[in-house]
Amino acid sequence: MLKLPIFQRCFFGFSLVIAIFAGWFLHGIPAAHTTSSAHSTASNIPLNAMTKPISSSLVTPQATRLPAPRENVVIRSSLYQLTSGLRPGRGNPIPAASSVQQLPVVDVSFYNWRGELLSGWLALQTPEAPIVILTHGTPGNRVDMVSRAAFLYQHGYNVLLFDFQSYGKSQGVMSTLGMVESEDILAAISYIHGLPVTEYSKVGVLGLSMGATAAVLAASRSSDVLALVAESCPVDATLVTSDVPDDATREADKEVVEQVYGVDITQARPIAVVNKLANHTAIFFINGDADDTTPLSGMQALYATAGQPKQSWVVAGAGHAQSFATDSADYESRVDAFFDTYLHA
Repeated sequence: MLKLPIFQRCFFGFSLVIAIFAGWFLHGIPAAHTTSSAHSTASNIPLNAMTKPISSSLVTPQATRLPAPRENVVIRSSLYQLTSGLRPGRGNPIPAASSVQQLPVVDVSFYNWRGELLSGWLALQTPEAPIVILTHGTPGNRVDMVSRAAFLYQHGYNVLLFDFQSYGKSQGVMSTLGMVESEDILAAISYIHGLPVTEYSKVGVLGLSMGATAAVLAASRSSDVLALVAESCPVDATLVTSDVPDDATREADKEVVEQVYGVDITQARPIAVVNKLANHTAIFFINGDADDTTPLSGMQALYATAGQPKQSWVVAGAGHAQSFATDSADYESRVDAFFDTYLHA
């Protein structure tokens, strides 16, 4: 009488073990496929628990996720037309890393905290040497920063050039004039410090125009940036008329970015946060006196607001983002000296 229940229980237990094993095995198949398809260099984690993605006080819970591309396009057509400045194109074609003549770059990729895969180039001069991250403007991508990266590399720095989200080969829906892009810089630092050869490297940033906005915003949230060159940096990115020509566009940009990213784009104001860099990030402002996009008066206001250590340089005859092209020799000498002072201390 007792043999049958015991047999049944043994049979049931054996069947349960087989079912669990089969489920685990089948579940592992897609996971293994996903892992193998990822870029081998795409690994990074947030800098620390306190550094989190920017979020707007106006954001609704639904807006905290990035919509699918189809959802994004459904935004009212009138807003979509007004916000063309947020979709400037992806910049110049990006050549293969092997064809870059100025410095020996390799392809890298890493994720920002919104799950977008960012694409870039890394050139390592010496393991654990300081590294300078170069951040481009809008429209543009990493290609615009190659010449600046080359002289820094030749001077002994490791360099990272990458495309902001929605530019170049990076994923993303639209520009946010420096807001989400500032998170991209923090993600780049996390990526750098996750590599054995640059785990302890000191970090500097050279930002151009929108890249300068993003860099100031990033440095205001992290003490990892020890030295920052801000070239042609706006006082307020939403008041740069080439990108945001009028108040109607500004309001449309604000509404669309709020819907898509859950971010208040009107916070892209270096003038409001540059004072937070005092005592942990040295800043070097560069501006041309013929710059009518980010006028010299704006740089002077930023300089007056910033704390120490700080310095500035006015490039005679240079237009917007043209200081390096206008006086390359002096530019190289001054920027090298600035980074030497604060990244080799």
